[in-house]
Amino acid sequence: MRGHGALLFPFLAWMATLCAADTKPPVEVGSARAVAGQKVRGVLKVAESADGTPIVLPLTIAAGRKPGPVVWVQAATHGDEYGGARALQDVVRGLDPATMSGTLVAAMIANPPAFQGLSRVNPNWDDLMDSGDAFPGKDRFATERIAAAIHDAVRKSAEYFVDMHTGGDRFRQHPFVLYSVAAGAGTERLDDLARGFGVPTLWRDSVKIFPTSASTVFSGEGIPGFLLEVGGGQPLDPADVRLQADAIRSFLRAVGILPGSPTRLKSYTVVSGYRIVTNARGGFFDAAVKAGDRVKEGTVLGTITDVHGDVVETLLAPAGSDVVLGVSTYPATPTGGWLLELGSGLTETP
Repeated sequence: MRGHGALLFPFLAWMATLCAADTKPPVEVGSARAVAGQKVRGVLKVAESADGTPIVLPLTIAAGRKPGPVVWVQAATHGDEYGGARALQDVVRGLDPATMSGTLVAAMIANPPAFQGLSRVNPNWDDLMDSGDAFPGKDRFATERIAAAIHDAVRKSAEYFVDMHTGGDRFRQHPFVLYSVAAGAGTERLDDLARGFGVPTLWRDSVKIFPTSASTVFSGEGIPGFLLEVGGGQPLDPADVRLQADAIRSFLRAVGILPGSPTRLKSYTVVSGYRIVTNARGGFFDAAVKAGDRVKEGTVLGTITDVHGDVVETLLAPAGSDVVLGVSTYPATPTGGWLLELGSGLTETP
């Protein structure tokens, strides 16, 4: 009997684990409560307008028939980044919960005041804070309160976090996945998950360059977090929307929510450094490079032409420059314009 008991106990423990997984409470965020095999919509109240009207995040929770991980994906952290929201719509619309194992929480608009104001940030003069630098949030400005509400909801419900971005209405980004191995969550695991998006360029941050961004904060708390950046500018490019939607679907396959294998590339371009290029003179900006171009020190990036038509400044790539991550699409700029983003420390890796 003693020998049979020794075999029986591990079996019973295993069965208890399975039962616990099957009876895990459904994901509930605000007014949206997951139902196995269905998509449900709801809202999460995060603040109030001056007239007391609730400010809410519109949510869709898609729950598979089978248990599995929970992924939180959000778009429009910056209110003028419409392409991410359109891509997330495409992802949610195409999901079949009957074939899913786990749950997707889709926050369709993560910064309602900025989106309503057709602005990158909340246009309220008492705020004007970048939501990308507001985590984990606090009880202060509206943007920080929204970040705190998202932070609390993700911590309670999700095992993975993805923040969908674009260059907004006046900047165009080269597609990349940004993640911070300095934040924690397991370096090898983060590297592997980042490759699961199927995007050729990875920005592997090793210094926590954006320490208060959502993806960095969540990775530091043990929830692998990623920022997926694609395109931008006006009008929206349907190819950008498809690329971003496909990247999210690939990631959902990588973590086991969707059936099938993620898109795995033969090689990836990995950058570790970052540089913003601004101008000393005001005028009209003409870019000489496009997002994704390879550059080196001294490469001409663009020019500034004054109101009389004279070129008054030529912008050159600084030392260590390797690739153009983003380019402004706005035709004129004062001194100090955010005109280009460059990646450095480039390597090609499997």
